[in-house]
Parts: sequence; C-alpha cells; structure tokens
Amino acid sequence: RTKIDAGRTDGSLQSCLLFAMVGTLVAVGGEVVDKVQVKTALVSVYDKTGLKELGEFLAAQKVHVLSTGGTAAKLREYGCTVQDVADYTGSPEILDGRVKTLHPKVHGGLLAARGVEKHEKEMVEHGIMPIDLVIVNLYPFREAVAKGGDFAHCIENIDIGGPCMIRASAKNNASVTICSSPSQYGKMMEQVRENGGSTTWAFRKNMAAAAYALTAAYDSSVSQWMATQVTEPPSTKTVAFEVERPLKYGCNPHQLPAGLCAVNGGRLPFEVLAGVPGYINLLDAVNAWQLVYELAKGTGKPAAASFKHVSPAGAAISVPLSETEIEVYEVKGKPLSEVATAYVRARNADPMCSFGDFV
Repeated sequence: RTKIDAGRTDGSLQSCLLFAMVGTLVAVGGEVVDKVQVKTALVSVYDKTGLKELGEFLAAQKVHVLSTGGTAAKLREYGCTVQDVADYTGSPEILDGRVKTLHPKVHGGLLAARGVEKHEKEMVEHGIMPIDLVIVNLYPFREAVAKGGDFAHCIENIDIGGPCMIRASAKNNASVTICSSPSQYGKMMEQVRENGGSTTWAFRKNMAAAAYALTAAYDSSVSQWMATQVTEPPSTKTVAFEVERPLKYGCNPHQLPAGLCAVNGGRLPFEVLAGVPGYINLLDAVNAWQLVYELAKGTGKPAAASFKHVSPAGAAISVPLSETEIEVYEVKGKPLSEVATAYVRARNADPMCSFGDFV
C-alpha cells in the first residue's frame, strides 16, 4: 500500500503511477468496428466434420480461403477459391507438417490491430493479408491417450499451430472471428447471412470466449497426462470442467448460472431422464444412491432411501408390511413389488420430512 501526496510537484506521483503499470502491456488501440465483413478465411482442420457445407457456404460468399494440405484439397472440391498457406507465406510445410502456419504472414494477419497506422504500414511492407475468419480444430490428443498410445504417439498428437492460431484470433476479436469446433459452423454461417456477409463484435467476443475455454481445456489435458510421465510432477495442477447440462440453480435460487459438469472430458455417472434438477437435487441423488447401494449389497434385498436437503429422511429394505402398516401407509388393496415395498417404508419413516424429497 502506497500513500501518495497529490500536492507534490517533484514527479513522485508520476513515478508511483508508472510503477503501478510495470509488468503489464499498454493497449495497442485501433478501431473496433461492430460489423466486420468476412473477405478472407483461414481454414485448417483435423476433424473434417461439416467441411462440405462450410466449403459451399464460403464459396457462395466469395470468401478468399487460405488453407493447408488435405483441407485445401477438399475445399477446392467444394468450389472455394483456395490459396495454399505455403504459397502465401513463401515457406513450405516442413518437419513432417509440424510447421505449417507458424509464420509472420499468418499471425500478422491474425493479430494486426486494424486502424493503427503503424500496423497497417507494416502489413503492406511485409505483404500481410488481413484475415477475418479463422476455422481451426485441434489434433485428437485425448483420443490418443484414451487409446493407450505410447509416449511418442501421444506427443505427436499435441497440437501446436492450432492453439497458436486460435489464441491469436481470439485475442484480436475486434476484427477476427474464430470458429474452434464444427459445432459452431451453423451459428457462424447464420451470423454472416443475417449481417450481409459480416460478423458483429458481440458474436466475435462470444466465439473468442469459447475458443479460450477450448485451449485451456486442451492444455489441461496435456498437462495432466504429462505429469504422469515424469519423475517430478509439477506442483501446479489444472482441471477443466465441461458443462453437460444447466442446473435450475446452485445451492440457493439466486445462484445462477449453475451447471452439471464433467471433468476433463470424462463421462457422468448417471443420466437425467426428465426435468431440470438443481444442485441440491444432485447431492440428494448421489447420497441416496450410495445408501441404497450399501443397503442392497449388505442385505441382499431391494432398498430405497428418501433424501431431503442432503440428509436421509428415511431408508428401508423390502420387508413385507403388516396389516396395520398397510392401512397406516394407505396402500390397502394395492399390489406391491419388493422395490415398491422398500419405497413405501422409506417414504413413511418420516412422511413430513419426506415432503418434496428425492427418492
């Protein structure tokens, strides 16, 4: 904490303010235009899902496409005007494809701040083309690990150029739209059609946020796997949560948004068949299941549990009801299976507390 005397004229105030800014970069500036027309697109995808529809759309919009390898060949089939990245940069793909897009003419086109005279002058000097749309997806690293690939195989499936292009495009969202998944193609095409061949800044920022979430999760997967391959794992550990479905709310109704998440691409241990559960509903479900599982395993009989606010209001196994219990529980004349009997007993252990419960 620094006490500043604003009345001093010896430069101390300026020195303090300058010191506070050390370690961060000053904004470059430039124009932020709401609608940016898509004239040039960079397309480099491993997953070719949806590429035909995308290529035909880019061709219809008369977008100039920069692309690489098999993606470029496919896009030409779909009617696009395609320029190979190697021809544009003047540098061939090298090192078995490890270096394709890592070039100033690519990243300059992604990162240049439009409307900044210095940037625009340098672009002209170096023959750099502004890129308006980037469509990239990443090597399947998780899949390589899941299939039991050896160290060398998994290492080769760590994408380098893809995350670089995604992060650069997302950073320059004032001018560039980044599509980092085939699931976004439809949304992007609708946006361009609705805006006369352009994208809005709000849309570009939304896409940038999704892009950074993707690269963060990707790096988290690599980091976690790499930590299992070394003798001295790093002290920093990362976990990526992927929202599987929205929740009605968190612990309390004012806590929004809340979501049910999978960790690092894993699968959820259950399926929601109907309705929109809240956070407490899920805690009730998980805890009730553990109690029922242990009861059934220990006794060999069907079991049931009634949970309310993460506490059991009742738990029971299937034991035949007496005539008095049948009358008190209001199930006279109703055929009851073993599971139904366990349910009736659990709900009636404390029927007042069980109101609005999870069974």
